[in-house]
Amino acid sequence: GLSDLTTTTGQPLQRWTDSKLYQKVLSLVREARIDEAALGAHPVRAALAKYHELLDKKRYLDYSRILYEAVMSLAGNEDLRGKISERVKYLIVDEYQDVNPLQECLIKQLHELGAQLCVVGDDDQTIYQWNGSDINNILTFKDRYPAVRQISMAENFRSSKGVVETARAVVERNVERLPKRMESEEKQDFARGDLLCLRFASPGEEAQWIVQKMRELYGLPFTEKDETRGLCWSDCAILLRSVKNSAGPIIDALRAANIPYVVKGISGLFDTAEAQAAVGIFYYLNDEIDSGDLIRLWEAARLNVSRERLEAAIARLDAGKAEWPDQRRKSNYGLQKTYLAFLDELDLREENIPDDGGAHLARGELVYFNLGKFSQIVTDFEQIHFHSDPFRLHKDFAGFLRHQAPSYYPEGWEGAGYATPNAVQIMTVHQAKGMEFPVVFVPSLLRNRFPAKRVGGRQWHHVIPRAAIMDSHRLDGTEEDERRLFYVALTRSRKYLYCTWGPDMASRDYRYESIFVREVTTPGHVLTRDPKHLPAERIEPVQNRSEMDVALTFSELKYFFDCPYQFKLRFLYGFNPPVREEMGFGKSLHDALAEIHARAIAGDYADQSEVPELVNRHLHLPFANPRLMEQMERKSRHILEKYLNENAALFDKIQYAEQTIEIKLSEGVVVQGRIDLIRRTDTNEVIIIDFKSTDRAQDEDVTR
Repeated sequence: GLSDLTTTTGQPLQRWTDSKLYQKVLSLVREARIDEAALGAHPVRAALAKYHELLDKKRYLDYSRILYEAVMSLAGNEDLRGKISERVKYLIVDEYQDVNPLQECLIKQLHELGAQLCVVGDDDQTIYQWNGSDINNILTFKDRYPAVRQISMAENFRSSKGVVETARAVVERNVERLPKRMESEEKQDFARGDLLCLRFASPGEEAQWIVQKMRELYGLPFTEKDETRGLCWSDCAILLRSVKNSAGPIIDALRAANIPYVVKGISGLFDTAEAQAAVGIFYYLNDEIDSGDLIRLWEAARLNVSRERLEAAIARLDAGKAEWPDQRRKSNYGLQKTYLAFLDELDLREENIPDDGGAHLARGELVYFNLGKFSQIVTDFEQIHFHSDPFRLHKDFAGFLRHQAPSYYPEGWEGAGYATPNAVQIMTVHQAKGMEFPVVFVPSLLRNRFPAKRVGGRQWHHVIPRAAIMDSHRLDGTEEDERRLFYVALTRSRKYLYCTWGPDMASRDYRYESIFVREVTTPGHVLTRDPKHLPAERIEPVQNRSEMDVALTFSELKYFFDCPYQFKLRFLYGFNPPVREEMGFGKSLHDALAEIHARAIAGDYADQSEVPELVNRHLHLPFANPRLMEQMERKSRHILEKYLNENAALFDKIQYAEQTIEIKLSEGVVVQGRIDLIRRTDTNEVIIIDFKSTDRAQDEDVTR
């Protein structure tokens, strides 16, 4: 579909270069309100049809397709409408200000089917209009729905009086907003000097001050929930309009000061020495660098790996590549397998990675976070290109890493972890939404940086007519949108808030202060000179763990019981297992059984004659070759036929299938999952059944 589209000037869209633009256009056509006459017979309609065909063939659903199919099904399927009307009695929508037109359509459908509706949101935090959300949904909610009861939650329990009143004064400059009262509950003390807005001679000088201020704050007593602890590195957040454009001098200063930091998202990943070393593996396999270059990359990463181990790992790469032409199983030369085997050959150990002296943190933790993130990128690419021949697979991946990966992943992309490293957090304001920190820095407050200037290059309206999208102006971004984003940045702070700027005299565009500098200093709580009178007392820095709620699945818990360190590698650091041809078999059987049980509860009992159709509908092995697919089809039919033969007489005893459960193991730790089947016996006892496609998933002494 991408190759079928051109810009309005007739230039064709290019693979990789325009992939994000292509996805943006397809999402808009499905999620926005479309002027059908203005769109007409535009080629994007055919491109979308091809894209949907590809999704269907691969059995994928992207987010827009999920919403689209839900709306279409509810509009035209009376049987489904009846079931939903009977089942869904209450609908709660959080972050309502970020809802797009298609989501609003789904909400309206569910409400019309009888669901009592509760929406929660803050129009002042509408920060995704550029991505399709429509602030008018929350602004006009009470006019579009009947008998609306509006409850204002104006008390701020997070931030000090100074932070709340300063942020309120800034956002009240916006015209397009709901009037509201915002007051601090003053759970945090406010003192003169907590809030600063400072000018520096350059971004470098600005970064040096930030580092110095962090050192001053380290160990400073901080009280929350009636407990006092010393501030540590992870209490400090640096929030930027764009990490890519503004983080460089700050990262350099932190690195020089040996202060640990993490850059949220993938964009900053490729600036780290360990990620550059990982990329070098695939450049080497693609003959873009030689073995000496690869050794230098890994030595520059300072991971305490010997030259002998590096040479052994490279020899393993060479041996594996020599076998590519003879390998029949594609998983034998998979990207992830290559990557993990190289790390294994290095005998890399987290605890052996040297610290940056004075960083107060085991540097190995940060290195493993970054190597784990790279593993996620490998999987993302390999799952799409798994069936390529080995030379093409590695060549394309090397090209992807060089030309696309650093920018292909949006700055907000990252895997969820179960812990935060004790390090300064560098992230975009968008990423910080919903978070809070005792100390917040908002640097680079420059005109054209924040507020950001209009993005250049190819945009959606270079592919489809602007008139085809109703209210398309909201996608462009306005000064009010940027002010909302600035408001979000300010309100992430609990006590200390430092806004700074330093002109970049090498660029005409970034020499002058942002309009937000004047706005943030007007209320009077923000000083424009550093009084430098922080209390002299320092106590032991302690990382805040009190609000780290952990939600585990039963499968993740199994990994923890089997091998805690494997759990850490997979679910904390994000390392992915290699792709295997058989992947998907267990889930396919599970889905087929789930259909059998759901039908049985409704009084529709499946029999042996339906097994071929059940297998055809549910068996999905995206990485299997034709021969393996045939074997798995036969195996699936045999398993389902045997199951029906042995259990059909008990189907009328089924009470629940795929029943969601949640168990609180301890304070802050919850285990979530689904029970495959709950069946009653003739003696009114209840049997809980969990199906596995392999041997017992867990030893008996663990599950008792």
